[in-house]
Amino acid sequence: MNNPLVFRCPKCGALNRLALLVPERQAVCGKCKSDLDTSGHPAAVDPDALERAIASSPVPVLVDFWAPWCMPCRSFAPILETYARESAGRILVLEVDTEAHPSAGARHEVQAIPTLALFRGGREIERVSGALPLPELRRFVEGATYKVGP
Repeated sequence: MNNPLVFRCPKCGALNRLALLVPERQAVCGKCKSDLDTSGHPAAVDPDALERAIASSPVPVLVDFWAPWCMPCRSFAPILETYARESAGRILVLEVDTEAHPSAGARHEVQAIPTLALFRGGREIERVSGALPLPELRRFVEGATYKVGP
């Protein structure tokens, strides 16, 4: 399978590799057989699901550390949504509410929100703090994704 698309199951959290998407067929999770959301919508995760996804994803994982009271975070949400949908299957986009899950923010040494952290091969390869316009978000992810080494 060349460059499979990867989607996270909203029910069990399993990462599913798909060779291609067939519009007239609903994709299902290989583990729990639930319908897969292949839209690319950012998935809200808790600390355990975050660590599992980072450790096992065959595609880069972009994590948005945010909080509901943060106005820049809220204004950035539609931009992240747009990016997640246009990158569906190629980049796994996750959201962590640092107010609900402060341990995730502490574990990843998040000092400001929003903070975007990009992981590949189980390791953080790049991060940026602050809400980015869509073109800058694209450049951030694409530039970091193709870097060689850690």
